[in-house]
Amino acid sequence: MAETRQAASLKSIEELKQKLGVPDAVFEGTKAANGWKSGRQVDEQEFKEACEAFRKAPVNGSKEDKEAKG
Repeated sequence: MAETRQAASLKSIEELKQKLGVPDAVFEGTKAANGWKSGRQVDEQEFKEACEAFRKAPVNGSKEDKEAKG
């Protein structure tokens, strides 16, 4: 029963991109960062969190903050 409820909340990432108005560059970057292929199904919250994490990630791809220490 729980599996049916879970499956019902999943949508393809392409559907969520359209629904949430995610720009192409953010969508493609989020797919690459998460290793997602076209047609992947996730719930809306997971998709939103992945897009937000991509938007906040450093442009150079580093995982740590390299702020100058004086």
